[in-house]
Amino acid sequence: MEPLLSSPAAQAALLAAAGALAFWLKDVPGLVMSWGKRFFISTLTIDSRDEFLFSALVEHMDAHPSLRQVNQFTARSVRQGTAYQSLEEDLRAGQAPRAYLSPGEGLHILWIDGRLVWIRRELQVTQSVFERISLSHFGRSGGYLAAFLQRAIDARAQRESDTLSVFIPNPFHGGDWMRARLGSRRPLASVVLKAGQAEALLADLQRFYGAHERYAELGIPWRRGYLLYGPPGTGKTSLVTALASELHLNVCTLSLASPIVTDEKIHTLLAAVPQRSLLLIEDVDAFFRQRDAAHSQVKLSFSGFLNALDGVATQEGNVLFMTTNHADRLDEALIRAGRIDERVELGTCDVDQLRRLYLKFQPDDAAARAYAAETLGKSLSPAQVQGELMRRFGAVRR
Repeated sequence: MEPLLSSPAAQAALLAAAGALAFWLKDVPGLVMSWGKRFFISTLTIDSRDEFLFSALVEHMDAHPSLRQVNQFTARSVRQGTAYQSLEEDLRAGQAPRAYLSPGEGLHILWIDGRLVWIRRELQVTQSVFERISLSHFGRSGGYLAAFLQRAIDARAQRESDTLSVFIPNPFHGGDWMRARLGSRRPLASVVLKAGQAEALLADLQRFYGAHERYAELGIPWRRGYLLYGPPGTGKTSLVTALASELHLNVCTLSLASPIVTDEKIHTLLAAVPQRSLLLIEDVDAFFRQRDAAHSQVKLSFSGFLNALDGVATQEGNVLFMTTNHADRLDEALIRAGRIDERVELGTCDVDQLRRLYLKFQPDDAAARAYAAETLGKSLSPAQVQGELMRRFGAVRR
């Protein structure tokens, strides 16, 4: 009698079984790894499509001493200047951009907060480009990673509440905005206007932001426009900055002379203005003369500008501020009702402004009243008065 396994049929069956077992076992390492990751490793993944969380994580990594142990970094720059000026002007003023450093692309294994953490950073290129950061550690609980992210969120929220974000059109894409700089928030009381002007504008903006449902009931686009006009140095730009600071808003500053601001791009730009933003267009009279471009740098047509302001794509909830030194030069079509809701004149100093400006430098009411009386007839702007008082008293009280 032949052994059982000497039969060709039995051998074939055994080979088939061995093949099936081998085919099944080839997935075992992957299954074990997947099972191990699921039950013994916690992972947190964030990508750059979530601008707030991703930026918060990157900035927290920059501030975390343990993450400075890596030797491969990705740098992200943020300009620090507070004025609406070019990078070259920032540099001349000694306000170089701040570089935020975080682990670069690839895998990084670090000891953070008393535990082993590995960080993987990947660049994803599809129809758009975005980054992904994954943080992992041993343990089934995601509590540590959630707490790490919450600390990043709290730090970003605190910084945002203490600083003013200024956005400009992205020069590389032309259809969206980039944060150009961060600056300190400016108290509204620091802008010395005629009595009640700043407070009235602040109250009007607060009513606007609280009236979304009412606008919807009336079928009116939820937008608001302001024209600030008056001689140079009367506080137009400072007022916008202070209002944004008081309401914890962003400022998006748009130059109509920018080469990327064309009839095609301006619709996209206005539709992409970040939420809770004041859109600032300064010296609007300088760009057009009788509805024609004032100089060759202006690539935007007057009709294209008006259509963009009225366009249905313009994001609701946005507030527009236009400033000018020469209101009489503006075409009435630009500042008609529906485009501009409030016109506010910021003129030369009255006697009360002169008194309050003096008190900023010297807390002597009698001297302030005397100064106001003798200076009133000179028709000075707040900037001129402040400059003269700084020369007299210096920037810091003794």
